[in-house]
Amino acid sequence: MKKIFALCSAVLLLYETACAPVSNRPESITSDEIAAVIEQYRQEIPQRMQQEHVPGLAIVVVDDQNVLWAEGFGFTDWDRQTPVTQDTLFSIQSMSKSFTGTAAMFAAQEGLVDLDAAITTYLPDFHVNSIYEENPEEQITLRMLLSHTAGLAHEAPIGGNHDLPGHTFEEHIASISDTWLSFPVGTRWGYSNLGIDLAGYILQVRAGMPFTQYVQEKVLDPLGMTGSTLDIRQVLARSDRALGHGPLPFRPPTEFLIIPSGGVRTTASDMARYLQFHINEGALDGTRLLRQDLAETMYEPPNPAALDAEYALGIGTANWQGTRRFQHGGGGFGYNSNMVWYPELKLGAAVLSNTEDASLNMQLVDEVLGSIISANIPLYHSRASPLPSVQPAYGFIQNGPALLTDTAFGDLIAGKALPMDETARQRRLTYVGKYVKTKWGFPYYMIQVRESNERLVASALDLALELTEVQPGLFVDQQGSTYDFTAIGKDPNFALVRVGPQCLPMRLAIYTLCGLLFLSALYFWPGRLVVRRLRRKGNPDTASPAGPLPNRWLAWIEILAALASLFSLLCLAAIALLPNLIYISWPRPYAGLLWWQFGILVFPFASLLLAVLIALLAGPITRSHAWARRTRLYYLSVALALLAFNIAIIL
Repeated sequence: MKKIFALCSAVLLLYETACAPVSNRPESITSDEIAAVIEQYRQEIPQRMQQEHVPGLAIVVVDDQNVLWAEGFGFTDWDRQTPVTQDTLFSIQSMSKSFTGTAAMFAAQEGLVDLDAAITTYLPDFHVNSIYEENPEEQITLRMLLSHTAGLAHEAPIGGNHDLPGHTFEEHIASISDTWLSFPVGTRWGYSNLGIDLAGYILQVRAGMPFTQYVQEKVLDPLGMTGSTLDIRQVLARSDRALGHGPLPFRPPTEFLIIPSGGVRTTASDMARYLQFHINEGALDGTRLLRQDLAETMYEPPNPAALDAEYALGIGTANWQGTRRFQHGGGGFGYNSNMVWYPELKLGAAVLSNTEDASLNMQLVDEVLGSIISANIPLYHSRASPLPSVQPAYGFIQNGPALLTDTAFGDLIAGKALPMDETARQRRLTYVGKYVKTKWGFPYYMIQVRESNERLVASALDLALELTEVQPGLFVDQQGSTYDFTAIGKDPNFALVRVGPQCLPMRLAIYTLCGLLFLSALYFWPGRLVVRRLRRKGNPDTASPAGPLPNRWLAWIEILAALASLFSLLCLAAIALLPNLIYISWPRPYAGLLWWQFGILVFPFASLLLAVLIALLAGPITRSHAWARRTRLYYLSVALALLAFNIAIIL
């Protein structure tokens, strides 16, 4: 536990250690001191990666002018076993939000956007729903979007963090108009991919080029980040990219639509350039690329809500013992990243990995920086000491909306509640039940909606939230998230799939009976044929006791029954391995989906198709009396079991 708090202790030591005379203060940390820190963590990192099941990791540490350390550990993929280097390409997910904030500063420098203009200035047809105010889009600004204080929900109906691709970035943005605000504009802080994506789309409209191209030309290229990209075509063409490893037993999608909020792919080497650009507040290699005032703007919370959350424009901010600390992490689609920099201390670090577990990344960044600071306390004390002890007052914060407290927000939602009459109560009872939140087309977690004291309560992940009905079928929880029970499966803010009543013992009994029936169908044709051939091979002069081969119609039915039964047995195996597996709709293929993953998705649909073919072929045989009565009854049972089982798991 000591290492977790190494950075905190080091910062405190900056002020507890007596100041050395200016003439005796070192100007930089020595190579021996850096080498000792690097060697310590070079030995520790592989062991800790193994303990926490991290496939690959890259780390970079810089000061304002030099790369102190850049190295890769582990592998890009458990199967390929390709070593990670400092030039391995990683998806950094939400750390991309700082890149969108940086791009917005360059757009402001060019005069393309005004950070305080209403977004309808650039998107006159944009609209978003709100139970709190009329025309909220006329109050939302770029500052609010970039600081998560606009009130937008976290996810979109199309192209959200848990959605499969199959649409365009423009369709993703257009679907934001179907969402509901989580709180009145500018009054609270709520992490929102939508806000950053909408800000990126505004840059795209104003620049007249795709957002990916704008970031490449205005951020990545000027900073010399030659190995970085937002273009999925370039990503897929790279043989040195790390592959994501997620919590589900499936390879996460490679392609997604939340590009401004999570679409940057970069390397440890390139992150060194990015960190130095921000440590020097808009300058790199002695050249100023971004105006000082715009750089400072990016690091300042724009209103009381953002100040309370310690979040600026695409970057988290804090004041630690008199020195500023900027940070952002990101996780999803099988990756995790984290970066921290101290502009006054002229020090920064980033860790990239191809697993969604964030614990090791966060620990390493703080521990390594803390160890470096501890290795030369006088140096970092001298850099930190000139900072003012009082945080500056920002004019636009004073003029922004007042912070809406939790109590006031709860009272506001309660004031929007519909009357508690008998009609409303009966309507709410129809929404009681179990729902599944999906991720990439698979169940992610279960949500139980129940009635309590004439109100609905949603329970999930050890959290129970009371729901307030503000419109017929539209509910808001205590955090401002909406649940539209009139559009289950399509609710833009909180997409749910309802799960019908389930009796576990009955399901197990049905699955067991179907499994035995499917196993017998596997024997009836391929198994019996193999046995017959083995017996004939052993004694070619002896006729097979199994009798002659079936006619061609019966043979085809047996082949189809065996295939359909095999697919259904594989479905049973998938359900056994993934107890909450639910087949929701026909899957949409996406880049990175392995053949066996797609196979699991199509098994029930293939079984249904084969069952229909069995029924069509069974007609001629039944009319020609080619079957004995018990044979007809058996195959009828197989066909009905195939239909019932696969329809049940799909629906």
